[in-house]
Amino acid sequence: MEKNKNYKSTFIMIVLMILGYLGLKVFQKYSFNKEYESAYSGLVIQQKADHGGFDNLYLSNGNRIPLAFYEGWAKDSPFVGDSVSKDKNSTEIRIFRKDKSLHYQYYKSLDMILD
Repeated sequence: MEKNKNYKSTFIMIVLMILGYLGLKVFQKYSFNKEYESAYSGLVIQQKADHGGFDNLYLSNGNRIPLAFYEGWAKDSPFVGDSVSKDKNSTEIRIFRKDKSLHYQYYKSLDMILD
């Protein structure tokens, strides 16, 4: 008996496996856990004092963060150029600052005052 090999179906199976693997990698890269979904995040483009003497951070996406509601910030520490993120249902904002290799690294967290 002569064995007939179907090279076309083997080739199709290999291509489908490669496409499935690539699709999985793309899905992993562009999907994220909803638990860590940020309510707002962006770069601080401006930091200026309001009429109450407290600073406001103006982000690149148009949002404003009033620092009057957060503890742990120093007036002499400007945040312009830093990246800011806040998780949903959280009272904490995280500030990321560029290091020497120009990558954003965690700098500090500011907790909201809840009195």
